[in-house]
Order: sequence, then C-alpha cells, then structure tokens
Amino acid sequence: MRYGFVIDQTTCIGCHACTVACKTEHQVPLGVNRTWVKYIEKGTWPDTKRFFSVMRCNHCTDAPCVTICPTRALYKRHDGIIDFDTDRCIGCKSCMQACPYDALYIDPEEHTAQKCNYCAHRTDVGLEPACVVVCPEQAIVAGDLDDPTTRIATMVATEKLSQRAVEQGTRPNLWYKGAHEASLDPLLSVDSGDGGIWQDPAASWLAVDLTPDAPERPGPKVVYEAPESPARVVYNNRHPMPWGWRVSSYFLTKGIAAGLAIVMALAMAAGAEIDTRWGRWGVPLIAGLLLAVTGALLVWDLKRPDRFLFLLTKGNPGSWLVRGAWVLSAYAAVLGLWFLLGLTGGSDALPAVAWIAAVLGLAVAGYTAFLFGQAEARDLWQSPILLWHMIAGAFAAGGGATLLFAFVFGIDDPPLLDAATWCLIGGAGALGLIAIAELVSRHPTRNIAEAMHHLTRGAYKTEWWVGGQLVGVLVPVVLGSIYAGNPDLEIVGALGGLAALIGIWFADDAYVKAGQSVPLS
Repeated sequence: MRYGFVIDQTTCIGCHACTVACKTEHQVPLGVNRTWVKYIEKGTWPDTKRFFSVMRCNHCTDAPCVTICPTRALYKRHDGIIDFDTDRCIGCKSCMQACPYDALYIDPEEHTAQKCNYCAHRTDVGLEPACVVVCPEQAIVAGDLDDPTTRIATMVATEKLSQRAVEQGTRPNLWYKGAHEASLDPLLSVDSGDGGIWQDPAASWLAVDLTPDAPERPGPKVVYEAPESPARVVYNNRHPMPWGWRVSSYFLTKGIAAGLAIVMALAMAAGAEIDTRWGRWGVPLIAGLLLAVTGALLVWDLKRPDRFLFLLTKGNPGSWLVRGAWVLSAYAAVLGLWFLLGLTGGSDALPAVAWIAAVLGLAVAGYTAFLFGQAEARDLWQSPILLWHMIAGAFAAGGGATLLFAFVFGIDDPPLLDAATWCLIGGAGALGLIAIAELVSRHPTRNIAEAMHHLTRGAYKTEWWVGGQLVGVLVPVVLGSIYAGNPDLEIVGALGGLAALIGIWFADDAYVKAGQSVPLS
C-alpha cells in the first residue's frame, strides 16, 4: 500500500477550499499552511493568464525529512504516509532544510514542525483527506498507488503527469496534471514584488497610465512591463529562512574549540611542551568554554529547547544532528579529562589525551558538512569540498585564537606560536583556495548557480567578499606571514588571528543564508 495524490490543475479553479478545509480539520493557525494554492501569471497586460498549483507534502518514498529528523518525530508509515509526532519534535528546523518542497513549517503555537499528514486519522477509518472531500471540482485525487483498480493508479499509469523536483531523488508520490511548468519549478518564475494576493502591498510590477487620452497617449497602457517577461508569482506561501545568525556563530565557536586542540597537538609534534599553564589547563578550559557556547547556541536555536535532551534519549542514529551531539559530547568529556589531569598533575597522560582531543577536534570541525549534506533541499550545501572548508576553518580559527590568546595572556612558547602561525596561514589560505574552487567549478544544478549568484553577486556579496575573503583570508595570510618573519611583532599575529575569526563568521553567515535564498516552492 502506498498512498499518494494527483492534482488536476486543468480543473482547479484556485478557490482555496482545500486550504480552508485543511486549516479547519487540523486547526492550523493563521500565517502558516499545510496545503496552499500558488498563483502565477503569464503574459503582458491586458493579455494575461493565471495558473494555479496546489502545494503540499509529497509523501516521498525516500523522504529526506525522515532521514535528517534527529528524534524520529517524522516517520514513514506502512502505507507510505509521512506522519509527524508533535510530542517528539525539538523544533530544530532541519526537516525544513531537507524538504525540497517547502512542505514543513513551524507551528506558531506548538513551536514544533508541522506538515500535511494525508489526514491519517481519517484515512485510518476509511475516509478521504479533508481537501479531497471539499474540492468542488474533484481536482484532488487520492488513493492507493499500488492498487491498479484505483483512479489514482490508473491516472499515474496512463496519463501525462508532472512532478516537482524529481532530480532530488526523493521519489515523490504527488503528481500534477496540466500544471504549468513555471508553477512547479520556482526558478522559472519571478516574485512580482507587490506583496501578493491578500498580503501587505508593496511596489507593484504593474504600473498603468490612467491619465486622460491625448494624441500622443491613446489610452491606458502598461508603462513597466517587458514584452517577454517571465511568469510572475502573484500568490504563494511565505517561507522565511529557518536558520540564521546562531547557526553561523555556532560554526565559529566550534571551529575555535576544535582548532585549539589541533594547534596544541601540532605544536607538541614540533617540540612544544604541554607541561605549561596553557598546555595543562588553558587549552581545555577555553576550548571547553567555547564548546559550551556552541551547545548553548544549538539549544537556543531550537523552537523547543526544553526538549533538547531528546537528541540523546530519543535520538535517530541516522541523523547527523544526533551523531554531531555524540561527537560534541565525546569532545567535551576528553576536554574535561584533560583539564582535570592538568590541575591534578597527571602530566604523563596529558600528551595522549591531547592527541585524542585533536582527533576529536577534527570530527567536531567536520561533522557539520555531513549534517548539511542531509539538507537535501539546499543544493549549495551538497558541495563535496564543504568538509575541507570546515576543517580548514578550524585550523585558521585555532591558529588565530591561539595567537590572540598568546598576546592577551603573554604566552611565550616559540614552538606553540610557530604552529599557531602556520595553522593560521595555512587554514586561511586553504579557505581562499576552496572559495576559488567553488567559483570556477561547474555548478551541476540551477539551484546551486542561483545560490552562488546570491553569494557572490547578490544580497550577500559584501559579506562574502569583504568580510569573508578580504578580512578572513587575505588579511590573516598577510599579517601571519609578516609575523612569521618577525616574531617580535606579537600584535601583528594577534590582529591576523582576530581578522581570521571575524572573516570566518562573515563567510559562513553568507554561505548559510545564500543556501537558503533559493525558493523551493
């Protein structure tokens, strides 16, 4: 058994009865929708045409939202319905990043994710979903796709139908009949910018001259409209970015926490002694504090922070959110052991513990690349070199932070400072090379190309180029190189380290936002 939908857009009249029925059936609050009707318009006034498309969860056979959900709040039933357990949701919003169809939202009252669940409570007792029952044109067809006698199975087998974002490999169980291509592909239409139907108005895409007729002005006419204009979205559901500055800041804090241990281990390999105040308890103390800040940012970003322990007690081992929690916990434990041994004089075991911490530091730095890889809807984040970006960032952040703290606390340990300097130069340089590789490489999807446009030439170009590349790459490499040749200029090394930390935040913030800037519906 495998339930699905076919939506006949050749008969849909855009009446929103399905939206209202869904809201009533599930008591969906104002401002959010489990299902909604998208309007687009084509043509030049007055020769325009409007097209409708009903948007909702696609109940995918390979649902990425289920894979990434850290607490199994999202799960696939035996009948193919992707259902949701509100009582397990922690509001991490990762499912919203994984869904290529913008089908999930945060309920403003429950503060948990929600979506269409095929009216599972009705389906279980033999009733059709509320949207199907209420549709005046019978444009929504529901049923068992595996039963060849059903209407939906016949339509899928015999008629020409379309689906959304099939390239994502989710195998959606929602088909459209007669839908305009620009209705289903958000990159084939543009936002009209007028606020949309039933929304606060903005400057309209349509400007009409209604002044009295004159010989040189024969009558009303469009004065701002290109003859070959693309399809315009005139009504759609709003989908704000799920992740913001707290996620960008978490990148930086965990990068520093991981990098401090990595730099210390490399310094030991270069001959530095760990039996110093910095080596015994300075590194684990500061790294531990920054790791605590990392955890605080993660919990703060949850819509249900009261349930954050569900990551450990009800965790989905297939989610990199859960695996990341394990890595962070293990790193915290090793840092705690390092700190205690440093205070109690267990210096014989300190080198081994420091090396274990450095290895775990690499895991702390890199696991986010795999987490972002599970965010299937954000193609920009699927880059195979994201892992190396994260690790390079940890080297730059660890080296920069070490030089900064060495200047503040007066640490004079040449092997340590040399290791920190070369970690700063190498890490920042690697970040620059990775950025170049992203720019010159072929972008396999239009989603990536659009996100790269926003990153490098659009809304986030200043943050990316000035903050990320100038401050975060060029300045640290130059100042780090000057300091490497003139060890007495501690202030130069410290400023290079500070620039690296600032630049890493700006670059990651632009990257996080650009990945979410491409419309999915």
